[in-house]
Parts: sequence; C-alpha cells; structure tokens
Amino acid sequence: MSATIRCKDCNEPFEAKSTLAQRCQSCIKLHRKQYLKEYAHGKRRGNCIDCGKDIGARGTRCVPCDNHNRTTKYIGPSNPNWREGRTKSHGYIYTRVKEGTPGKGKGAFYRAEHILVWQEQHGKELPNGWVVHHLNGVKDDNRPENLLGLPRVEHHKHPREALRPYEARIKELEDYIKSNFPVMPG
Repeated sequence: MSATIRCKDCNEPFEAKSTLAQRCQSCIKLHRKQYLKEYAHGKRRGNCIDCGKDIGARGTRCVPCDNHNRTTKYIGPSNPNWREGRTKSHGYIYTRVKEGTPGKGKGAFYRAEHILVWQEQHGKELPNGWVVHHLNGVKDDNRPENLLGLPRVEHHKHPREALRPYEARIKELEDYIKSNFPVMPG
C-alpha cells in the first residue's frame, strides 16, 4: 500500500510505502548525515577550553589536552599517592632528588637515602666500587653514625673482620639510646 505524502523538510510530494513516512529519500539521506555528524561520538556541546576543538557531552577538554593537563596536575605533592618524596624498596629508603644530581642512570629521580646521608656527612661522592653498610643491620636506619662506607670487596669478605673496629661504637650508641629514650610500657 503506497501513499502520496508531502516531505516534512522540503515540502515536495513523494510516494511513500507507509503512511507514517515523513521525509523523501533525499531528505532522509541529508537528515541522516547531519545526525551522524552531530551524534557520532556523543552529543557535541562545545569547544575544548585549551585548544578550541569540539568536545563530548560531559568534557571540558579534548582527550589530548586532558591527558596533558593530568600529567601536569598530579605532579609531586598534588598527587594523591605522594609520600613526601620517599619510598621504600627491599627494606631501603629511597629519596626523590632533583634532576641532575649525580648518580646512576639518566633521568633517575630517586636515590638510596643511606648513600645520600653518607655523602652529605663526608662531603664527597661515594667512590666507585664502594658501598654504604648499615652497622646495626637495619636497612632503614640512616643515621650518619650507623653508616659505614667501605670497598665492596671488604663488604663481601667476612664482614665481621671489616666491622670489628666499629662494634664498640655500636654498643656505645645503643647504650646511649637506651638510657636517654626509655621504652614506655605497652
């Protein structure tokens, strides 16, 4: 059953297969193109606040500008995972340092805190082939009096022989801590 109906858009008569048809074939194609242009990626609502490109329904920035904004927005203390520039790995504490600080690797921002403390205490770089040893064996105890720089070869020999001169000092420091900082009953 066909009927002659006037097109809703161009007001020209056309033969329709259904009495519910509203547009002729050429207007249907134009309407469809316009619809796809506007709604293909969600309703368009405006322009990006940074670059002016079209953006989606709920956004204020296009995807590239939003990605760039996120990388600058969540740096350092403004990042929800910020821990004052310190992190812990394998028992050692690592501290964030400024770019260009001497150390291994290009662009490495974290350095072992015990090495930084030793270098600051002695006013020089740790020599090549040397390691910083924690005298009391506690890896995150980075007090200067607990750190000893020594060649890696000596460190990996029997450490007892290399560290014997420092045992008296360790005992003295532990006694000082016990006498000046009594443990509160729990």
